[in-house]
Amino acid sequence: MAHGAFEGLLEVALYYTEDSQDHDFRKQLDQKHPDFVTKCLAHAACVLLCMVTEIQAHFHFDNNGARINERIHNMWNVLMPLFDVKELYNQRYEKLMKDRGIRAD
Repeated sequence: MAHGAFEGLLEVALYYTEDSQDHDFRKQLDQKHPDFVTKCLAHAACVLLCMVTEIQAHFHFDNNGARINERIHNMWNVLMPLFDVKELYNQRYEKLMKDRGIRAD
C-alpha cells in the first residue's frame, strides 16, 4: 500500500473515490473506516514489534526490572489474532526468540 502497488491500493481505492460513490455506499464506507484504521495501526505495531524483537535478539539488553522479554511476548500475544502477525511469528519470531533466549519469565 505504501508504494502504490495494485494489491495495496485495492484496500484504499474506495476512500480515494468516495466522492464518486452513491450516498448509501458512502455511509457504509464511513462505518467501516474505524475497522480499517485499526487494522493499519495493528500492522504498524507489528512492524515495530518485529524491529524490537530483532534488536533484543541481537543485543540481549539486560532484562532486570524492565521486563523487556516479557513485554515482547505480551505484545506478540496481543497481536496474534491478526493473520499476518501470526504468520510472521510462526515463520520467524517463534524460533528466533526461543533460540536467542527471549523468554516470558
